[in-house]
Amino acid sequence: MSSKGKLVHPIFLLSISLLLANDFFLKAFFHNELTGKLSDFAGLFAFPFFWSAIFPKHVKWIHLVTAVAFVLWKSEWSEGLINVVNSLGLQTFRSVDWTDNIALLTIIGSYGLFCKSQQLESRPFVIRAIAILSIFSFVATTQEKQAPTYQDEFKWIDFQNQGTQQLVVIVNFKYSNTEINADTTLNNEFNRIDTLRISSGNYGTFRTPIFTWRDTKFPTAFRITVSDSLGKLQKVYNKDAFFRALDTTANHQSDSLENEEAWMLRIGKKKPEKIAAYTIYGRWQTICSSARLHTFEIREQYYYDVEPEGDLAKYELQDSTITVIYPKKSIRGRVTHLDNEELSLKWDNLGTLKYKKLYR
Repeated sequence: MSSKGKLVHPIFLLSISLLLANDFFLKAFFHNELTGKLSDFAGLFAFPFFWSAIFPKHVKWIHLVTAVAFVLWKSEWSEGLINVVNSLGLQTFRSVDWTDNIALLTIIGSYGLFCKSQQLESRPFVIRAIAILSIFSFVATTQEKQAPTYQDEFKWIDFQNQGTQQLVVIVNFKYSNTEINADTTLNNEFNRIDTLRISSGNYGTFRTPIFTWRDTKFPTAFRITVSDSLGKLQKVYNKDAFFRALDTTANHQSDSLENEEAWMLRIGKKKPEKIAAYTIYGRWQTICSSARLHTFEIREQYYYDVEPEGDLAKYELQDSTITVIYPKKSIRGRVTHLDNEELSLKWDNLGTLKYKKLYR
């Protein structure tokens, strides 16, 4: 009789049932250390038992390789492989926790039960159904589930691709073992390195491991890397660069950006907007919140610095960029906001300044 009959053993069926119930129901409702460990214990029993039934001549090797593979899978050494798999659109997930290795004991139980259990009779279609369900459970337990019901308890980062091509965003929001030991609440399923592929004009969301009610403490290794679809590097953000680049146009309720529940980061080179020259004609003065005082007047044929220089110059307007041409130098400014009464310009030499219109 084929060893596949062992797949109807009650304990094996129980382990598969626990694995599925835990991954699709218990984790969503409870999400604690117990549910995390339950997947490891059930999976490490069911996985080698199943493949031993398929390849009964290699029972010892299957159990040994399963143990070694699990140790590597639960270590930082597997990070490169996971990033490659995720870059292909297969959202594979696991958390790094050396205490999970206690579940290796169930491999011994799997080996002992398989060797001692008797062949059980069952119809072939039942065996095939159990085999398909088993493989599905093994694959499902490594997949990052769609946003669980408790996701709103965590801070998140929204990305907007304002460029003209697809971008690949790699977010390293992974805490070291030392950081986790100091705060074990950070060791949850969002403590990871993840890859987002965001097409032009679309959004992507990354959940951080930080609870909304906790103070924000970024990992020492925090990085956001933005590349094009061919792997060409576009931008790298560390923590300081990340907060400098955030979109601050939304109404913020907290005292600082770090304490926000969500952050918006616009990535990709925005296609320049074409601005009609007459829309910026008039005299503009910096509003009180601007870091520097600057008043200028612009007309059809000239640009005039009223304050502080008092210089008259020519200018050119291309798309949304103004190039002011002085006798010995040229300065550029990009229009980032314009309406009837307000103007924002990002100057090469002055930074971003906000203006109000004094008169046309």
